Formats: sequence, structure tokens, C-alpha cells
Amino acid sequence: MKCQPGTLRWSYILKQMADRVDAVDGYPARVGGIWTREKLVYLRKYAHAFMVAMAPKRADGKWARLVFVDLLCGPGVDVITGIEERGSPLIALDTTPQFDRLFLSDIEPESVAALEHRIPPHDVARVDIAVGDCHVRAQHVVSTLAWGDLGFAFLDPEGFEVTFEVFRTLAQRRIDILFLFPSGIGIKRNLALFAQRADDTPMDRLWGNRMWRETPIVRLLAGETLSQSEAEGLDQSWVQAFCGRIATLGYIHHDATPPLRNDQRVPMYHLLFFSKDAAGLQIWRNIGRIEPSGQRRMF
Repeated sequence: MKCQPGTLRWSYILKQMADRVDAVDGYPARVGGIWTREKLVYLRKYAHAFMVAMAPKRADGKWARLVFVDLLCGPGVDVITGIEERGSPLIALDTTPQFDRLFLSDIEPESVAALEHRIPPHDVARVDIAVGDCHVRAQHVVSTLAWGDLGFAFLDPEGFEVTFEVFRTLAQRRIDILFLFPSGIGIKRNLALFAQRADDTPMDRLWGNRMWRETPIVRLLAGETLSQSEAEGLDQSWVQAFCGRIATLGYIHHDATPPLRNDQRVPMYHLLFFSKDAAGLQIWRNIGRIEPSGQRRMF
């Protein structure tokens, strides 16, 4: 399934155009909020910890290759509160020990062109980069990976580009996933509209079925009365319901960050981590003990 340019898709494209600037090098950059910096901190920390833990296992033959997957990579530079910062694909390229192979793609040609200019010549050989729909590129990644490869995928949509089919495809291989999940005020505004529709909505496609309509938060939006415990745990219940859905693909080890907030402290997203192995979850929880703010996380 491709990310078709429906009404919602075009609204996100128009927003991206309004929020895009040129970086110092003259190529496009994406404008982000403070939550962007936080998610990149988590990404950087996990990528490094993942490689430190898994790189020695290449020598003993447990893993043939260690790979990074970014199917919505963007141009590689983000402008956050007026400061240029390296985006997810360049963070992965910087990671040491090094990934053996990086699969990078974006549906927007100008973003891919900008990123190609930003990849150092000595790294070009280990990068598979292309313009492409995230679903098609996920299939390409899976077809390329051998059973002895281990991957780490970062899924960072700006809208509803990612559907359940991407997770289903990646689940065919050993690939840990870090996913920016829409759980804050923006998605709650959309949920009321989606819940009123009988057709196939972007949330149906992300969930892979219509069961999200039975979650407490959607029932509340539909006018039902919830118990006190349900009302107090709306946000967390929404996150856990989606984690449970992805667990049906074999990703039984999962966790979520505290909500990523905007500069008004309004919750925007959660970063969700998925792994098929308890070792991946342990690495994630170890790096998450200290939040990007420096505050110790309570489990």
C-alpha cells in the first residue's frame, strides 16, 4: 500500500512547505519543535547502545550485519528553535561502532537530494538511499536482509504516512523499531472526526483494523461515560492499546517514553519501542533511565 496523497496527506505537505527552510549549506532543512530534539536524543542514545551491545556479536558469528532503517528520513538536518541539528539519518551515520548498512528513503525527491549531498564520500558505500514510498521501501529492505542480519528501524512520520502494513513487513526480519506515535492533542482532535466516519480512515490504516474505535479515549469522544480509572489513564491506555496491536506481529517486548511535549508543555507524541527480544527492551530501558531533560525516569 502506498502513501496516497489524500486530503490529510496534502494538508501535511502544505504544512511541511510552510515549515521548511534552507540550512547554512543551502539545502533544505526541516523545522521542528522541542519534541524533535528530544526524540533525536533518544534515537542517538539507542543507536549507540544498540551498536555497542551488538557489534561484538558480529565477530562470534551471531549477526552477519547490523543495519539501520529510516523510511521517512527527510533531508538530514533539522532546525530546532533556530539551531541546526543533525537529523536521524546523519545521526545513524555518525554512530559508532558503525552500522554495516543503512537503508534511507523519503517520498519527497528534494529531501533525498539534500541528504545525498550531506552524506560524506567515505560513507556512500554503506548507504542504500532512494526516493520511495515507505511501504515499498520496507519491502525492499526485507528482501535485502538475510536471516543473519539484525536491524534497527526509526519510523518518524509527520502525518499518517505509516500504516500497519509497514510494521507487518518489517516483522518478517529481526528489526527493532522506534516509532513516533501520535498520542497528543493533535491526534485527539482528529480522533473525534475519524470516529464519526464509517469509511476507511487513516487511523484504521495505522491500526490495521477498526478496534481502535473501542478504546476508552474514543468512547469518551463519542459521548460515553467512563469510569474514573479509565478517565485518568486515557493517554496511557491509547498508547498501550497500540502496543498491544503491534505485539500481534511478534513484537512482544515494548515500551514508551513519557509524552514528548511542545513549548507550552502540551503532550504531542510518544516514542514507542518494539523488539522481538528481551535484550532489545533492556537496552532501551537502560538508555531511557535518564530523560533528555536530565531527569531520572521512574519505571
